[in-house]
Amino acid sequence: MALLAAVLMAAALWMLFFFLSSDGYVVEGGRYFVVDVAGERFIIYVTERETIRLAEENMRGLNSMFPIGELEYGDGGFNKPWSWHLNSESVRMVEVAVEVCDGLPSHVEADLKYWVEVVGRYCPWGGRIVASADSVEELLGQASIK
Repeated sequence: MALLAAVLMAAALWMLFFFLSSDGYVVEGGRYFVVDVAGERFIIYVTERETIRLAEENMRGLNSMFPIGELEYGDGGFNKPWSWHLNSESVRMVEVAVEVCDGLPSHVEADLKYWVEVVGRYCPWGGRIVASADSVEELLGQASIK
């Protein structure tokens, strides 16, 4: 049991380091992605090179990863009509995450203070990338976001 706890702690520390590290893989300009979660959609803006690659692969059906990122108040200038967005520098594509940050975009909207101030992150397990573009205007024209 102690060995399992040690392994889980090491994995948690590695994930924490991965999410908090900023090691020069940020792309100037970034890329916008539409995420579909059981028919509800929201937009993320991704600035990290590897995350952009993984999101593009997800859109083409080449992986089953989903986005995770720090929640912030406001639409961030790109996640209209929602009252929240994922911090662009924190967005990553992952295969697993704790269940507490899973849910629909409408769940986040309905209890925004709890999600932003208590949960802190959003990780829709069923989230799949369905569109991408260099500008948010391109995405708003081709997708019904909410």
